[in-house]
Amino acid sequence: MKRLVLSVASATMIIGAVPAHAQSFTYDITWQPVESVGGIDGMDGPQYQGGSVNGTWTTTYEDGSKDSGTLRCVGMDQPDGGVFAIHLTCNIKGSEGTATSVYGCNFLGPRGPDTPLGCVGGLQGREGPFADRRGGLTMEWYSDTKSRGTGQWYSPGQP
Repeated sequence: MKRLVLSVASATMIIGAVPAHAQSFTYDITWQPVESVGGIDGMDGPQYQGGSVNGTWTTTYEDGSKDSGTLRCVGMDQPDGGVFAIHLTCNIKGSEGTATSVYGCNFLGPRGPDTPLGCVGGLQGREGPFADRRGGLTMEWYSDTKSRGTGQWYSPGQP
């Protein structure tokens, strides 16, 4: 469950100076403890359990510039047999503006609270220089309190 939400954002932490073209970045997130929410018991254990988590992020863009900020994510386990084991979404705040992200995540090994997650997702700028821009993300949630990832803001006008 602790990883459930985390997948967040991950990457989402990606708000900085706006280039005239696509710009790639890497990011690191430090997570606070995940707060579990709800769920029901199923034949194979808890199902539809959710969670929320806060964190801080730092981003390094391909041009060497950096940004940092905070994020809040919520996530929920998905039924067995789907493409992703967990879905999550995040609100991201940085020094230059705000963004939101969505992720689909899978366990990188046997399902369990200590198994790292691999995630892919999308990013949308809300306020600031990245407003109305979109991007793509990857994230690895590799410990209870840490994740890292890559991303790219796409050129303006590309939804």
